[in-house]
Amino acid sequence: MASPPLVAWMNPLPIELAPALRARRRSLAGVAIGQVLDLGGWGDHLDAYDLGWTVDAVTMLDRSGDVRAGTGVNDPVGVTRLDAAVDELAQLGAGPFDTIVSLIRTPLVADLDRFVNTLLDVLADGGYLHLLEPVCRTGRTGRLLTFGGRIGQAAGGLYLDRDLPADLRRLGLTVTDIVRFEVPSLSAPFRPFIEARARLVSPPGSSPS
Repeated sequence: MASPPLVAWMNPLPIELAPALRARRRSLAGVAIGQVLDLGGWGDHLDAYDLGWTVDAVTMLDRSGDVRAGTGVNDPVGVTRLDAAVDELAQLGAGPFDTIVSLIRTPLVADLDRFVNTLLDVLADGGYLHLLEPVCRTGRTGRLLTFGGRIGQAAGGLYLDRDLPADLRRLGLTVTDIVRFEVPSLSAPFRPFIEARARLVSPPGSSPS
């Protein structure tokens, strides 16, 4: 039996996320370096990549029919759109990438461990994951909103009840930068977000695989 798609397609993310998080998408793009993999979903931040300077090239996943990503007509030189799924990258020989940018992809992922490990397969040694993702709150308030997130998951196929920084650490990554913030115009389960960078750091004395 074939595995389900790693990232859901034709997703039900609220349209309000596009204008609410545009500046933060551009901010994450602006600090990317080297060979970049952008997991797609939007395309209005592509000119924020410092192509020709700190960024060598950008590969953006752009599945046919994703109207949120726009078209490639006005993409900067150095951006290549690839009609492929995350779990097809390794077999396509893509990578390694110095920076992987994930912009609100984790709500579409049922198996977070598989998703992160698939990204690590194409991440260069010492490379970074840049993430702009919804998370749950910690403490009593977090438990209440986790319940709300699970209702949203059941209704819309979204996964909003994760403590993403803790999950990344559990999977062996070091979270080097993190900003927690809220998007007040959205429904409660969508409000808490993080803008973060994480890195897989090899233990001292180990050899790159």
